[in-house]
Amino acid sequence: MKCLLIYFTGTYNTRYVSRKLKSRLEEVGWQVNLYEIDPLNNGRLNLSEYDIIGLGYPIHGYCAPWAFLRFIRAQKFPEGMKTFIYKNSGETERANDASSKYVLRKLRWDGAVMNNEYHFLMPYNIHFRFDDNLVKEMLVMNDRLLDILVYELCHGISNRKPYGIWPRIVSSVVSRPQYIGGDVNSFFYRVDDKCTGCNLCVKNCPTKNIRRDADGKLRFGHHCLMCMRCSFYCPADAIHIGFLEQWGWKVNGGYDFRKIEAIELDHPVITPDTKGFFHCYIDTYEKINKRHKELFGD
Repeated sequence: MKCLLIYFTGTYNTRYVSRKLKSRLEEVGWQVNLYEIDPLNNGRLNLSEYDIIGLGYPIHGYCAPWAFLRFIRAQKFPEGMKTFIYKNSGETERANDASSKYVLRKLRWDGAVMNNEYHFLMPYNIHFRFDDNLVKEMLVMNDRLLDILVYELCHGISNRKPYGIWPRIVSSVVSRPQYIGGDVNSFFYRVDDKCTGCNLCVKNCPTKNIRRDADGKLRFGHHCLMCMRCSFYCPADAIHIGFLEQWGWKVNGGYDFRKIEAIELDHPVITPDTKGFFHCYIDTYEKINKRHKELFGD
């Protein structure tokens, strides 16, 4: 099988999942190419040379990122083309499942076929920081989900997620402001005197929304995706992200996945007694483990 993985990534979680997926598919003999979406380039790709196309994205506020949707809408999927979706977020609320609805609409318009959809858990780059042990357990569960994904794709087994009315409403109405939220919120971005002038944010901004003027000051434009790449990876933690930070929604510093992968867990992090925000993980982990046992007997 010749496969193309098209994905958008903000703080590189989806890049991480895409590379893991590419490696897994290559292990079973597939030829896999990666295409990372550049929000400044919505050119049309030649998709007809592939047998199957994977579409990957991080979920932003119960929605697929606008940069991802804009790129997908610019493409022409061959009629009958097999596709699948893999997305990631820090929680498994049902509204996140419905984040694919506009992608599915585009695929239906073009006559493409989508029978498989998978939701990976990855740590937040906003709201609050995840503990490394929790992230390790998430990565273990993601490996199991990758086992399931690869097996089902190779054997033509469908895996679709039904979307109820309420998740559709939340994803369609409640969270639509995120499509313009970055442009508005960027009026309130600022940099404090901890800035070292490294220009990492200028270099890495996916929309080239950050520049340094002749006077040495950083300036923010109004084409922000709210991907958090600038503030998340600022080595001096000098970037302030407007009204989001007023709510305490800021995380600084990337997750070292290579180091986290090496952690040896001596007890489960998520248990049947887990309460609060992470309670939704219980059902998610149970479903992954159950399906993995059905397919692989462990």
